[in-house]
Amino acid sequence: MSDTANKSMFYCRMGTGLALTTLTVLFLTIADVAIAVAYKDILADNDTSCALKAAYSLFVIATIGQFAMAVFDTILVCTTVRTNVSCHCVCYHMKVITHFISCAMIFLGTMIYGIKSPDKVAYSFWLALVAGFFALANALMWLLTQQTKRFLKEAGVNVTNLEKGKKHDGSNFT
Repeated sequence: MSDTANKSMFYCRMGTGLALTTLTVLFLTIADVAIAVAYKDILADNDTSCALKAAYSLFVIATIGQFAMAVFDTILVCTTVRTNVSCHCVCYHMKVITHFISCAMIFLGTMIYGIKSPDKVAYSFWLALVAGFFALANALMWLLTQQTKRFLKEAGVNVTNLEKGKKHDGSNFT
């Protein structure tokens, strides 16, 4: 494969990841605002249970983590487009871990929110739940595409330059 294929694969992974992260942030932000409107001063109110405060805090922390990933991905894509060179700082371990942790926090928060306040389960609950599935899909996408890259490397395909007919160490097939 050529250098163009390498760039296409990079942009496909980054574009898909950035789109899923953006959807996660959008849905979580709407859910955060809706919960904050439903419970006035949710973190400062003494009448609100600690479980609901914990659920809301989990949503907010997950939103912050996803927003940080969106900013990081945007800077990475813009830098690559501007310089026309991939900087090899994708940090997929960080992406997988951040998205899995965000997914766990969202699912735990929705479970707590649904159990402690079943009368207020509305669109904010469902938006947060969908955001959790987007975070899970994003983590799995990064995990599976990196695993595919490793399988190709073990099979002898040069995944760094994607040169046809070359092994991963740059030597020719015999």
